[in-house]
Amino acid sequence: MKRLINLGSVSFLNAKPLTYAIENNLINHEFDLIQTPPSELSQKLYNKEIDIGLIPVAELLKRKEYTIVPDISISSIGKVDSVIVLTKSDDIRELKTIAVDKRSQSSTALLRIALEIFYGIQPTYVAKDIDKADMMDGVDGAMLIGDSGLRQCYSDENSFKVYDLGEIWTDETGLPFVYAVFAVNHNVILGNNLNALIESKKYGLGIVDKIAEIESNKLGIDYEICLKYLSDRIKYKLGDEEIKGIIKYSELLSELDQAEKISSLNLYHE
Repeated sequence: MKRLINLGSVSFLNAKPLTYAIENNLINHEFDLIQTPPSELSQKLYNKEIDIGLIPVAELLKRKEYTIVPDISISSIGKVDSVIVLTKSDDIRELKTIAVDKRSQSSTALLRIALEIFYGIQPTYVAKDIDKADMMDGVDGAMLIGDSGLRQCYSDENSFKVYDLGEIWTDETGLPFVYAVFAVNHNVILGNNLNALIESKKYGLGIVDKIAEIESNKLGIDYEICLKYLSDRIKYKLGDEEIKGIIKYSELLSELDQAEKISSLNLYHE
């Protein structure tokens, strides 16, 4: 019996269009889909507990042995709505202390680029459990990501100034920002599963209204917000501009000693 390929993904709303068809066996594939918290997925890929994983680009840049599935990413051009900074002041440049999600080093790296390189400030970063109600206690601001960020972005109860890191990135660089890609472990042969990933993406993007409705009920986020997020804010291609965005990200991370600067990407091919 042929061994299934272990495919690691996350339960965030933005990943659902990529994996919905696989998760529900609506296309032919040979994947064992493993949903795992984002904080664990990169380590599972590195430990070879999974063969392929939807990992943050900052994690990808640390591992030269990975290849990248072509044509698929989770990215944005301009506002993303789910990677945001809340500030008590109207000017982000006045931040002295900022709470960051202790589970996400990747998003913290993007935040550091925005604050330290783009805006020239050096705040103190305080690792917190961002989902707690007291996240703004004792700090000037907080970064939220994923579904938590999306909720706060549109919350009527939010009294803080909202800055969108996707918008800041594109305003400063003119490029898309790529949050995650499918990275493939060394010596893993995808075979027909490469096409299955492409087909799963096409299928999911064709039913974003249905996915938005399902996830809206699960997450308690308004349907129209979920639909706008999946159909307008998040982009799912990996073309020349997205690759330029990743390379630019590596250049800026190298200024922070967070990653080695690259000049090209190692795309997967059989």
